[in-house]
Amino acid sequence: MLGFSGFGRKTRQFEYKPRYWDPEAEEREARRRRILGEDYAEGEYRPGMYIRERRMLRMQERDQQRTERGRRLALRTVFFLGGIVAVLYVMYNYFGRAF
Repeated sequence: MLGFSGFGRKTRQFEYKPRYWDPEAEEREARRRRILGEDYAEGEYRPGMYIRERRMLRMQERDQQRTERGRRLALRTVFFLGGIVAVLYVMYNYFGRAF
């Protein structure tokens, strides 16, 4: 009965006090949010972000090329095996009855 043992008691509250607080940075952050909106961080430059984005795009392109190559190979294999089955069927009907 873990859930019922604490009837009437107050919940614990954490009294977290940050060790370092920079009021200028907080004011700067608030000003950025006010001017650029809440999701400003997406458009803001981060070091190396263009390199990472290009690398991710290259990886996605390679993955798409691999899947496309795999589909083409599978389709080619199906047609090739279907052709072999058709040739064997015709040969069986033509030569199988002659003997």
